Amino acid sequence: MKIVIIAGPYYPVPPTKYGGTERVIYYLIKGLKELGHEPILLGPADSQVDCRVIPIVDRSIAFPKKDSPAFRRQVTAVLAETARQLRKVAPSVDIIHSHDFDLSSFQQFPNLTTMHGHIGFETLPYYQLHERLPFVSISKDQQATYPGLNWLGVAYNGLDPAEFPLITKPADYLCFIGRFDWDKSPHLAIQLALSTATKLKLAGKLDLGGADYFKKEIKPYLKHPLIDYLGEVDMAQKIELVGRARANLHPLLGRREPFGLTVIEAAYLGTPTMAMNKASMPELIEHGQSGWLVEDFVEGSHYLDKLYALDRRYVSRRARHRFNYRLMTKQYLRAYRRAIREFAKKR
Repeated sequence: MKIVIIAGPYYPVPPTKYGGTERVIYYLIKGLKELGHEPILLGPADSQVDCRVIPIVDRSIAFPKKDSPAFRRQVTAVLAETARQLRKVAPSVDIIHSHDFDLSSFQQFPNLTTMHGHIGFETLPYYQLHERLPFVSISKDQQATYPGLNWLGVAYNGLDPAEFPLITKPADYLCFIGRFDWDKSPHLAIQLALSTATKLKLAGKLDLGGADYFKKEIKPYLKHPLIDYLGEVDMAQKIELVGRARANLHPLLGRREPFGLTVIEAAYLGTPTMAMNKASMPELIEHGQSGWLVEDFVEGSHYLDKLYALDRRYVSRRARHRFNYRLMTKQYLRAYRRAIREFAKKR
């Protein structure tokens, strides 16, 4: 099967630091190649993947810390170039697989969309205007969030667990890794750490939409001796940070998280996660076995000892079995075949 996969313009595939969607795309391409399929990436020219790359931009354009007319013009130009290149390649492939690019103008071809939720790359609100487009979700909860969409299946995100070592002897600190914005709510991790006198290491991306939040909710605490801010980290640094943590914190106050890639990355390493009991978290975390689900982190502060006592070998084994790129690839292939069958019925 020949599949054109559309990535966003913001990070290369794979990303050098932040970029969960791009990391997932990288492993999907790897999985498709291993099964004898022919993926084609429509993405930034600085991507490093084992397949043909059709550039939509010469170099990936990272989100700025503040929005601007110049950035919006750049995004508009990239959207136009993506559509132009897609029109050229679409007739020669079996299916188009978009990751957050609007395919409403390409319904004359078999297609499928994964909605990760990048800010700015979507031109239309899918859940209001695109009931006819076929989608695949990255969790069951995502389907419940947008019940009007044409869902063709679930494909849980997966990476290669072999690239993550199991670490059974952690150091004495908690960690948070992710975007610094209201959606991810790392200020709640800080509050938990301070209320329990526990060391906390913070790492992640600060970009469009997060500057004011960071200034108000995070920066005032960065000189506290319990808070260690590391900024954005690469994969090797992430493995060291998360793998050595006693637990990973996933607050999620402002967003109904459709997946949560850092939760399974932590689990590969053996590190359990404490998360809000909402959205996709019950699908990723087995409460009391691979992590701890709480109503809020005030409640969570009373369960840290139980979280620390979880079997890190079990945490890792479960994640490696349930969430990996080979399983993800098979789930996408089932969705591709269903999309192609449904398209053929409409012809």
